[in-house]
Amino acid sequence: MDTLTLLGLLLAVVFFAAAWQAWRIGNERRDVALLGVGGGVSAAGAALSFML
Repeated sequence: MDTLTLLGLLLAVVFFAAAWQAWRIGNERRDVALLGVGGGVSAAGAALSFML
């Protein structure tokens, strides 16, 4: 596994964990959605780098 793929997956996991924590403590939906989108983009980038 390439280093870029590993870092992208790690970033996606961190974003999703932060979104889950933010949702759990009751932050605004906008902030939780922004963290979720960041995690999704990171996961998509990791998947793309894995395929290439």
